[in-house]
Amino acid sequence: MDLAPIVLFVYNRPWHTEQTLNALKQNVLSDKSTLYIFCDGPKIGASEEEVKKVNTVRELVKAKQWCKEVHIIERKNNLGLANSVIKGVTEIIQKYGQVIVLEDDIITGTHFLEFMNDALKTYKNSDKVFGISGFKYPSAKTIERHTYFLPIASSWSYATWLNRWDKVNFDSEDLLKIVDELNLKNKMNFGNYPFYQMLQNQVSGKVDSWAIRFYASMFSNNAMFLFPNKPLVKNIGFDNSGTHCSEDAFFGVNDLSHDKIKVISQELSLNAKIVDLVRQSFENQRVQKNDNHLKKFNLVKKGKQILKKGFGK
Repeated sequence: MDLAPIVLFVYNRPWHTEQTLNALKQNVLSDKSTLYIFCDGPKIGASEEEVKKVNTVRELVKAKQWCKEVHIIERKNNLGLANSVIKGVTEIIQKYGQVIVLEDDIITGTHFLEFMNDALKTYKNSDKVFGISGFKYPSAKTIERHTYFLPIASSWSYATWLNRWDKVNFDSEDLLKIVDELNLKNKMNFGNYPFYQMLQNQVSGKVDSWAIRFYASMFSNNAMFLFPNKPLVKNIGFDNSGTHCSEDAFFGVNDLSHDKIKVISQELSLNAKIVDLVRQSFENQRVQKNDNHLKKFNLVKKGKQILKKGFGK
């Protein structure tokens, strides 16, 4: 099998990076794979402690032979996550024609590389498939089918091909214009999740995300992503230690699976029942989140009333 190179982006999180690399090393096919590790540089004005973390990560990635071949690229300057990913993936995918991508807080199951490589081979000539992920979005019920397509992407592990990556429009203003012209605003907000607003925030400079541009480009091309019915990756970054981290672990509720997932070529279309199961989980999460916000608001309001009564006008 012509194995895809693995690209890993790291920065200043030694513990997370070590967990990610140890899991990757345990993967079937890791001893036959090529790994590229892009180490981002320290930010301008970074504290001594932050610089130390960056250097510790760089020492760590050199400590073991994580895969058959390991290439380490150390950036002198800080590119930031978005620019690091865009630049790094473009460089490697232009050389190999395909790529598997991880970030420094993604733990992989034992058969993750097998699944990704099998899927890359199976759908290599299917332009409608924009990419593959080892992540599994929550679903309202168990999904029996081994693999399935969704009209949304995932940045928690992904694989794609050069001719798909070339379709990604990283000009957010132009991309937003295309989405508006195609009247895709409401369709983009899968399960009421504010993807369209995320793209607007990218344009206004409130966020710097390569992933929303990737997803919006996929959506504007009427393409889809392939997913397994068991989670082959787990995000360990919900500790506010990295870019875009959050304590809202809705997407990280699944346990990590070490099962082997069969990849069998299937009809290039969305299964409405499966899509609805995932969409329901998104909608339920948004309702629960709004309820929690309302409860918090009411508690604050009640607290103010108690204080007012206690201390007088």
